[in-house]
Amino acid sequence: MDLPTPAEILALRGKRKSWKWIVIFGGFALGLFAWEQVDSSQSLTFRERKKSADSKVRVLREMNRSFHSVELEKDLERVESYSADLESMTRGGTAQERSEALATLERKLPEVLKRWSEFAENFSSKLLQHAVRETQLLKIDSPDRHPLTTKESALANNYFRMAREEWISGNKFHRDGNYLFALVLYKRSLKYSLSCLKTSKLSVPEEFQNAGERSLGKINR
Repeated sequence: MDLPTPAEILALRGKRKSWKWIVIFGGFALGLFAWEQVDSSQSLTFRERKKSADSKVRVLREMNRSFHSVELEKDLERVESYSADLESMTRGGTAQERSEALATLERKLPEVLKRWSEFAENFSSKLLQHAVRETQLLKIDSPDRHPLTTKESALANNYFRMAREEWISGNKFHRDGNYLFALVLYKRSLKYSLSCLKTSKLSVPEEFQNAGERSLGKINR
């Protein structure tokens, strides 16, 4: 068996060193890639959580146009303050500051949504009962005072049915602790109750004049 020459030994050593550096750089590259993936995942989670929180704040803002309560307005002011802090940290804060600002808003929102849902339940129930009472009186009233076509009468009945169904569904979500969706459904109930009264050519009580302003759009859990 021929022994390797000095030149061959040096060549083998060089190859081993080359493989060593390839393995080192390969491991470093894989580690960097894994870190970027983790960082990207964390950023995505933050964006999704913030999007959900922003959606809830938007619902509260829109609901505030439907009814007025001193306590609820104080709630909204606090939420707006937390939301403003989050926006500020999102633009110029560190990752930890952004995370803490988001966590603070997320902690406060459930209790606020619960109080607003309870208020909206009673508020929409009050308008629904008013619609029941007034439409029942309309049936026994003189047709000359509130002349309705067959189409208008059917439409008013349909609006009332939808108002009642949305209110019942809102109660189910409220009992399950999903106060955000309960709020949305109570808002729809208010809107349909108002449509029932207007289609029936009946007056709307002053406190409910703004209840039908702007329907709520898509929300994020």
